[in-house]
Amino acid sequence: MAHVINTSVTRRKIGWVVDVKYSDGKRKQLSNKKWTKKEAIAKELSIQMLDSSMPRAGAEGLYVLQQGFNDAVKYVWSDCEDGKTLKGRGKCVLDFFGPNTPIDSINAGKVIEYRKYLQERKDNSNSTVNYKISALRVMREMAIVHGGLESVPELPKNLKINKKKIEVWEDWEREAVEQYLIKISRKDVARHFEFLCEMGCRPIEMERTIKANYNLNVLPPTVCFFKANNDNKNGNRTLPLTPKAHRMVLQQMLDMRPGQKQVWPLTCDALRFQIEKACRELDIEKSSVVKITRHTCGSRLGNDGCTALEIANWLGHSSTQMCEKYVRMDSEKHATAYRILSTRV
Repeated sequence: MAHVINTSVTRRKIGWVVDVKYSDGKRKQLSNKKWTKKEAIAKELSIQMLDSSMPRAGAEGLYVLQQGFNDAVKYVWSDCEDGKTLKGRGKCVLDFFGPNTPIDSINAGKVIEYRKYLQERKDNSNSTVNYKISALRVMREMAIVHGGLESVPELPKNLKINKKKIEVWEDWEREAVEQYLIKISRKDVARHFEFLCEMGCRPIEMERTIKANYNLNVLPPTVCFFKANNDNKNGNRTLPLTPKAHRMVLQQMLDMRPGQKQVWPLTCDALRFQIEKACRELDIEKSSVVKITRHTCGSRLGNDGCTALEIANWLGHSSTQMCEKYVRMDSEKHATAYRILSTRV
C-alpha cells in the first residue's frame, strides 16, 4: 500500500492547499476555501500523524526547505548588511513551498509556478521575483554544502529586467489630479494623495498614524512612522514634514470626526479607486497610481543630490540597494573623483 512521502502547504487562487505526494508517484491536493493558513498546516500535520511511515523534517537523508533556510541564515545572510531583507525573501519561499518540502523536490516547473504567483498575486516586478528566487538558490546551495545532497534540479534562468525610466507623478499631473478631486468634493482624497507624494511613505504607514504621532509644536513639525510587529520593514523613523505635507495634515485634522483615531482613515484600495477615476477623466496613464507616489518622492530626492543611503533612511528601506535607481549624477559631479585619480602617476 502506498504511503505518504511528502506534504506541503501552498497558497493558490482557490485558497490554502495541502499537497500530498505518495510513494507510488501519485499526488493529491486537499483544499477548502475557508481554510486559514494555520488550519491548512493543521491538516498537513494530521496527515503526517496518520501515516507513520512518512519521513519527518531532519530525518536522515532528507534535507527540507526549513533546514535550508536555517543554514542560509546561519552561514550566509546573518553576515550581510541587508540580512533582514534576505531573510524576508527566504520566508516568502517557505510560505509558498512549505517548510517540510524536500529541497531536491523543487524543480523548474515549481519555480515557474512560484514566479507566476509572485507576478500575478503579489504584483512583484521581474527584479523582485529574481531576488526572491535567488533566496531559494542560496537555500539549495546549503543543501549541497551542509545537507549532503549531491545535486539539485536545474532551475530556469532569471527573468529579463526591463530597464525603463522610473515612473513618477509629474508636477502638472499632481496638480491636475488634485484639482479634479477637489472639484468632485473629495478633498480628503486629494490630501491623502499629496501627503504620499510629499513624504514618500508607504500607504500602510500613513494609515497607522494617529494624532499622537505628529508633533506640530516644533519647527519643522514632525511625524513618526512606526512598523507593525514582525513585519519585514525598517524600524520606526521620525521625519520632518514638508510645508505642503504640514498643510495637508492640518486640514485633515480639522476634518476629523469626534472619536476618530486615525488621521488618515481612507484605505489604500479606496484611494486607488478615486485616483484611477481621476486619471481616466484627465486622460493620464499610470501603471500603479499609489505605488509611484514613493517613486515620485525618491526620484525628487535623487535628482536634487541625495545619496542612496539618505534616500533609504527617508523612505524606510533597510538597504540602499532599492534606492540606487533614484540617484542621478551629472558630469560635473565626477570632478572630485577625477581630481583624486588624476593626481596618481
